[in-house]
Amino acid sequence: MRMINTSYDIMRKRMKHGKRIVLFTLFAMNLIDQPAPYVKIEQGTLSGKISSDGSFFEYLGIPYATSNRETRFKAPLPPPKWNGVYKAIDEMYGCPQPFLLNIVSGTEDCLKANVYVPAKSKGPLPVMVYIHGGAFFLGSGGKLLYGPEFIVKNDVILVTFNYRLGALGFICLGTEEAPGNAGLKDQIAALRWVKNNIAAFGGDPNNVTIFGESAGSVSVSILLLSKATLGLFNRAILQSGSSLSNWAINRKPVWIASLLVKDLGYDTEDPKEIYDILYNLPYQDLIKLKPVKPLGMFFDTLLLHLPCIEKPDIPGNEPVLTDLPYNLLINNPRNVSVIHGSTSREGLLLTPGETEAILEERNQRYFFASDLIFKSDDEANKTSSKIKEFYFGNERLSRNNILKLEKMYTELYLQFPTALEADILVSSWNIPVYSYFFNYSGGRNALKSRAGSGNETGACHADDIFYLFNARLWPFSTSKKDEEFIELLTRMWTNFAKYGYVYFYISMKIIGL
Repeated sequence: MRMINTSYDIMRKRMKHGKRIVLFTLFAMNLIDQPAPYVKIEQGTLSGKISSDGSFFEYLGIPYATSNRETRFKAPLPPPKWNGVYKAIDEMYGCPQPFLLNIVSGTEDCLKANVYVPAKSKGPLPVMVYIHGGAFFLGSGGKLLYGPEFIVKNDVILVTFNYRLGALGFICLGTEEAPGNAGLKDQIAALRWVKNNIAAFGGDPNNVTIFGESAGSVSVSILLLSKATLGLFNRAILQSGSSLSNWAINRKPVWIASLLVKDLGYDTEDPKEIYDILYNLPYQDLIKLKPVKPLGMFFDTLLLHLPCIEKPDIPGNEPVLTDLPYNLLINNPRNVSVIHGSTSREGLLLTPGETEAILEERNQRYFFASDLIFKSDDEANKTSSKIKEFYFGNERLSRNNILKLEKMYTELYLQFPTALEADILVSSWNIPVYSYFFNYSGGRNALKSRAGSGNETGACHADDIFYLFNARLWPFSTSKKDEEFIELLTRMWTNFAKYGYVYFYISMKIIGL
């Protein structure tokens, strides 16, 4: 008996020792998540995990608000509370959106945030909250595009999150049931969650910078104007997007919603009828709708679901946007420092889908967008002719002069509205405004390459995000020069978040001097 016990003890010790070896190996291979410190927030206690290199803590998929059938087309409800420990260790899914083969990804309960905290820094730390782009109908705050490594190494906390997209986020009927801008109200709920909880992660709730690109930048621009965001952030960075852009505001929201129900066989512009039809659809069927937006006389985008101007007196509704952004910019200054800019070749992303047939149709229409109003058709035609001559001379628009169209897209949709907004901020708000022009071309200009323009100089729309974030979307060829530029750009952005001004060192090699 004694021999059996002794043999068992020896075997047990060997197994225990072996188990330690296996666990150590799994930790070393990062197959088992190493736990991050517990964090107690208003909803309960969170556990997270340590990043693979040990440099930061990750708290993933934290519910910051509640969205479901009850809140469809309206502001979200408060976030859930829990007993015990919520394991915030899984990559979050995006809000419902189109995917491959007519599949819809995501669920309506999608309002989740990620918090990335430098492991060795002492708080309270500056906080940077990123609002993702995607034309208001695609995207998420996940690491597929927005890996945190480049940002958090500069001793700031990074927060990314999802918000409702497409019809779920931007149906605007001007009624109590569908007042509009649910997606923007998600963003405000996320900022309120950060304000109330970020101190528990070691962040400074009184030093918050919001930033975003494309539709995310338009969102930042609108949040700057909204009374609903007072006190929620201190600085803002706008990358390639302004609320003054012609594609930023849905000026005919009920008509746009009527196109959705028309795709189902209904012909109505009655807000109540439209609401009843869309509310009763499963969210998957709602996202799958593919209405046709008629190509009008103007040089408009074909985007459907955009922010709208809300009626100010809807019961129970806290509006986000109550007037045209231009009017709010002129009349409602705030004490918020701003970085505002664009890339040099924004339009390269937009030209690949332009067929000869579409371009020939464009030749019959105005060369400006529908946010302009003229006294007469004659005045509009004369203005359109001047614009056409400026960009195309005597040539007809075709694939042969597509780069001239790219220049027009760049300036019409992004650079001119950006410059106008920055000018108004300087003159009317009397705040520090830093304008930038992103022209860098390296191994991480993914969108330019994807658009088939990899040999072109400059930077395409959204190329800049791959120098701010460690995207997992595809493998990058990152040169030493690219690494230096990543260091330069992230240092500029995070110094602005820390100090309120742009402080950086300049590498003469990077800027070509």
